[in-house]
Amino acid sequence: MTDHPIPDTAEKTVAEREAEAREHARAARESQTPAHNTPPGQPDVTRFKKPASRRTLLVSLLSLAVLMLLAWSGDRFFGAVKHSDDKVTETQPLPPTGAIPPARKNLGMDRHPFGLFEQSRPATTTDHRQTQATPPPPAPPALNKAAALADGLNQASDTASASHVTASGTDKQKPTTAPDPEIKDAAPGVANVTHVRRLGLDPDLYLPVDSYIPCSMMQRFVSDVGGRISCLISEDVYSASHHVKLLPAGTVARGIYRTGALQQGRSRMFVIWTALRTPEPGSLHIPLTDTEASGPLGEAGISGRIDTHFWERFGNALMLSTVQDVAAAAANTAPGKDRNTDYTENTRAAASEMAKTALENSINIPPTMYLNQGEVIGIMTGTDIDFSSVYQLRLKTRWYER
Repeated sequence: MTDHPIPDTAEKTVAEREAEAREHARAARESQTPAHNTPPGQPDVTRFKKPASRRTLLVSLLSLAVLMLLAWSGDRFFGAVKHSDDKVTETQPLPPTGAIPPARKNLGMDRHPFGLFEQSRPATTTDHRQTQATPPPPAPPALNKAAALADGLNQASDTASASHVTASGTDKQKPTTAPDPEIKDAAPGVANVTHVRRLGLDPDLYLPVDSYIPCSMMQRFVSDVGGRISCLISEDVYSASHHVKLLPAGTVARGIYRTGALQQGRSRMFVIWTALRTPEPGSLHIPLTDTEASGPLGEAGISGRIDTHFWERFGNALMLSTVQDVAAAAANTAPGKDRNTDYTENTRAAASEMAKTALENSINIPPTMYLNQGEVIGIMTGTDIDFSSVYQLRLKTRWYER
């Protein structure tokens, strides 16, 4: 019996056998899968990317070239057609010198688009050698007021221009002619400017017309008795250029008002200002013309508390009527009254006449306006106020020029 020796190689562990199996499986899988050229540092998904194609770029360039070719061919075609028309026009023979050109029709329709008044005007020709057939008489046109007005204005303007040219050609000493009354009648709603003049006032030294100046009442105003009114201008008033102070604060305005100016149903009273007086030193007296009082928004007249005197106007008549009714009621209820005799008839008739007379005397009492001191009213200048005769401007010296 023979003994075989046992080899000294150690038996592999389970982990080593598992690692060898994984290596064999990976090698078999790599041998079956084709090789892919994946760039280093890129994921494996990049191998599924389609190759770049330039088909879109080629199609775009080809379309652009076709459009350019079509544009060039169209330009050449229209140019050839235009040159051919010019050649045909040049080859046509010119009319002889003595030939009469054909009559031109339907001219001037932009000036007389209605064609209403052109039908009644006789047609004149300079060539008497040609005779034309007389057209049948047209139907009577319908009246169109708009067309008549437009034609009348055009004829008036043509007449005025023709008369002006004739006058300037015959008489050199008369540059203008007298106005034609027909022109004024043709356009009655148009104002003719006859004369324009410059004011000739320094904008730094005059107060323009329709300037609003606020002022405060100095005394209480009651409109029952006419008299004078005065107010105090509490702020500086500047010139038309808003650069120069013409009226200092503290200037007093004086005006007048008349009794009876306030009538029943009216709430504003007319007051006219006569003069302005600036404060001392160097006080100025400034007369005013057509300068009236106004409200804060420029409305004419001044407003205040209105007393209509209702009880003074109707109180006496109401009282007499009440007394008459009470007397009649007492007479009807008195005992021993004779039915056929009215002993209070004369008394009631006299009371009725007294009530009528009292109402006639008191019904015309005018309302009274009250305006307290300190309330603000306005001054609206009626003319331009020139201060050039009392003021003179000079350059103001600055503090750094002293």
